[in-house]
Amino acid sequence: MKIKVLLLGVTLLACAGAGAQQISPITKAVLRGYQEILNENPKDYTTLYQRATQYYNLSMYDEALVDIVKALEYTPEKEKALRIDEYSILADIYIQIKEYDKALTAVNNALAFSPQDYALLYKKGNVALYLNRPEDAYQSFSAMQRIKSRSQEAFFGMARADIMMNKAEDAKELIRQAENADPSNYITYCRIGELYEEMHEDENAAANYLSAFSLADGKSSRPLESLIRLADKNYPAVEAAIQYAVSRTSNTDPLYFLQASIAFNSGNYRQAYEGFTRLLQSKEGQIASVYANMAKCCIALDKIAEATTNASLAVLKENSVTTQIVKAEAELAAGNPSAALLAATKALHIDANSIEALTQSALANIALNDAKAAMQNLNEAAMINPADLYVRMTKAYVNFNLLDNAKEAILEYGRIGNTLDPETFSDITYKALAQCLAGKKLDADQTMKNALSDKKDKTKDDYYMAAVYYSQSGDLVKGKEMIDKAVSLGYQNLYNLYSNKTVNLNIAPLRHLLQR
Repeated sequence: MKIKVLLLGVTLLACAGAGAQQISPITKAVLRGYQEILNENPKDYTTLYQRATQYYNLSMYDEALVDIVKALEYTPEKEKALRIDEYSILADIYIQIKEYDKALTAVNNALAFSPQDYALLYKKGNVALYLNRPEDAYQSFSAMQRIKSRSQEAFFGMARADIMMNKAEDAKELIRQAENADPSNYITYCRIGELYEEMHEDENAAANYLSAFSLADGKSSRPLESLIRLADKNYPAVEAAIQYAVSRTSNTDPLYFLQASIAFNSGNYRQAYEGFTRLLQSKEGQIASVYANMAKCCIALDKIAEATTNASLAVLKENSVTTQIVKAEAELAAGNPSAALLAATKALHIDANSIEALTQSALANIALNDAKAAMQNLNEAAMINPADLYVRMTKAYVNFNLLDNAKEAILEYGRIGNTLDPETFSDITYKALAQCLAGKKLDADQTMKNALSDKKDKTKDDYYMAAVYYSQSGDLVKGKEMIDKAVSLGYQNLYNLYSNKTVNLNIAPLRHLLQR
């Protein structure tokens, strides 16, 4: 395992996450072709099925549902294979829209035509798990195993059902059989790690994710994502797994790099600082990415002078978009907006479409009171990615506070506040703040209340963002409560807690309530 492979893994993670599905001109032409056929014969069930499949692949589930229901209405009973496919995709649609009872009915209708269909049994087992019916799920997965005796999907499915029925030892035996079925595949160990997480055995989960990372050899970001996600809630479990691996090899630098990177990406900045410090003591560790990550750690720990030193060393080692952006961040935190602007400008010379570089340039221009230049940066960033709510929030701030254009600011806040289904907690916070700043405080409070009361586990970063909302909207008591929750979960970003003055997106109004 080499550091450059680990770097590839971190790069893959940074690039992960696709945007909204875009419909290509070719796909639009195909959809028009389907419509022309259906205009001539609205009961053409084959075309309805094909278009439903196309809509499903485009995540247009409402349209897909309409078409597949019509297709089933018109498809003759003798068309057995097609009806199986239609019921199968109907089940998939219901799964996507979380109507699991209807999904179970659909897959049962498909199985009525083909009771031994391996894929349909797998689908039924997973739907039963969604419905918290582990006995039914186990029955489906065991039927799969009878069809394919070494089926990993069956072993993992039965194990998951056993876990839900509190049969941990039975689940572990099934996990062992699943591992033996494909012991050289990194995905095997990712899935085993997830099962151990469900059993609340985080150290075993971490050990398996680490095995997956080693086997993936930089080809996938999934193992690293899993390690970081686990570290976010239980860093000691991940650290213990890595320390055990360190004890079994003489080539420790890559593992220390991995440990520091996971600590950094999971917000455990003190541990990351220690890890990067250790790496920088060796010649192999003195590379641009380590200096850059060390600079970011130092910013988070409010060691700003040290951050600027490491950022400068990162740039000396490698003049790249990443290193110049880190230098811009460090210089801005140090109160040197001119130096920050210079670094951001150099990053833009390398990649004119870097949203991060455009954003850093805008923040530097705001600090320099150059509202016109800041707005130009933000407009370019918004054109590249209109869904970036942070950029749009900053645009609204510049309009309201620097350009004396309250009308445009309110319009922008209104557009952000009308965002449907924000994907991240940060975006939910931006939406709520925009609603508040647009004069819809009741709506804003409800947005945050809904976000905090949903069933998803909240991270330390989520609670920090909630504190940003409440501090900026005037509820300092609630904001302090959110900060206390963030800190209790291990929030370590001292810069955000005590120094950050990012426009509209800080907790400055309640800092007098904090003890350092």
